[in-house]
Amino acid sequence: MSTAEDYQAKAAEALVQLGEAKTDAERNRLRRAHGVYLKLASHGEEAAARAAMRPVETKMAKKNYGTGLFK
Repeated sequence: MSTAEDYQAKAAEALVQLGEAKTDAERNRLRRAHGVYLKLASHGEEAAARAAMRPVETKMAKKNYGTGLFK
């Protein structure tokens, strides 16, 4: 699995290629790839921050819903 450093390197490479791109389609593809790589690079940090903010799950007894008419 790729790490954040790998994705940052790919984003930098996409940025270099973006400067050398000749067509609009190529520029658009590289611009989108750059953004995706940056998002993937920060995903691990954001997931850890969300997990730290999430409340601790409590185990609760399963509730028995229904009227008991249809068994």
